[in-house]
Amino acid sequence: MPMSTPSRSGPASKLAVTAASLVIAVTLTACSSSSNKKDSGSTGLKGSRFTLMLQSTANANKVVEVHAVNELKAQGVNASVKWNASSTNIAITQLTNGNIDAYSEAVTGGVAAVQSGIKMKDFALAQPRQDYVFLAKPGINSLADLKGKKIGVQDTTGVNYAQALMVVQKAGLTPKDVDIIAVGGQSSRLPALVAGRVDATMLSHSAEQQLGPKGFKTLFDYTKEASNLYDDNVFATPDWLSKNSALAVAFNKALLDSFSWFNDPANKDAVVTEALAIDPAADKARTATLFDNLRTAGAYPNGTVLDPTLLDEQQNLYKAAGALKETTPVNQWADDSFAKQAKG
Repeated sequence: MPMSTPSRSGPASKLAVTAASLVIAVTLTACSSSSNKKDSGSTGLKGSRFTLMLQSTANANKVVEVHAVNELKAQGVNASVKWNASSTNIAITQLTNGNIDAYSEAVTGGVAAVQSGIKMKDFALAQPRQDYVFLAKPGINSLADLKGKKIGVQDTTGVNYAQALMVVQKAGLTPKDVDIIAVGGQSSRLPALVAGRVDATMLSHSAEQQLGPKGFKTLFDYTKEASNLYDDNVFATPDWLSKNSALAVAFNKALLDSFSWFNDPANKDAVVTEALAIDPAADKARTATLFDNLRTAGAYPNGTVLDPTLLDEQQNLYKAAGALKETTPVNQWADDSFAKQAKG
């Protein structure tokens, strides 16, 4: 998930945006890890285009997804990443216009787009776990202590609200027992927590590194304790999938390879190096610690692929939270056949 959750609404017909002015394209270099040393001539993919848009600024915590794209590039695919820190509507416009081939998005945004009439399908799982913890200010030591407290979320109909409901229910409380208020994305929620404008909120593990030594308490780890919540799923149009099925399978396989690459202790330094290539301003030591924490939390379980049952569970959770007005049969917006082929 990006550092802040962009808005997810509106059919493609409403999206008159000049994407070139809003999206940063990044040309990727091929990775040097042994997992990328493929015989490009044997794949049948050489020369194919694969442009993936990630809903984020160029961020080190997207290293696994970028590594997977680089693996395709090493196989001779014309593979690249575009970054979009603005509304997902921009990504959807580029997808339907054919300017990109796929984009990475949370379940709720993808389902909402399909319900608005946009033809696209979830075909790959890029981030099997959400990089989030639920942090509280000093003095709040347990979920039970949340009664009567202010919980900050991006908005009251999105992913964060669903996350808030999870911790409230786990505490044995109801939404009426707390005050859930809209604060904005992580860049707004973190200072709001530090300043005491909210008592608790959901933030990334990197924020946990920053605030933990200052007495802020982790009450819930979504990566460890909410393993049924996916983060980034990858969507493409049905037309693209029908014409590029081998490439869709190859991307799923590259993601599986990337999970294994990230988890292998022998690659710890290489992972940090690739992450810093994405985000040179990131602190090397903090990035290494962040990745250690994500490994411990099981952020990228080896062999994990799309599971339609979990997709259905998630859309029902988002409906309960108000992020979706209704649910849609999973087979209308997801196709796990490419992931199954990749896993073998």
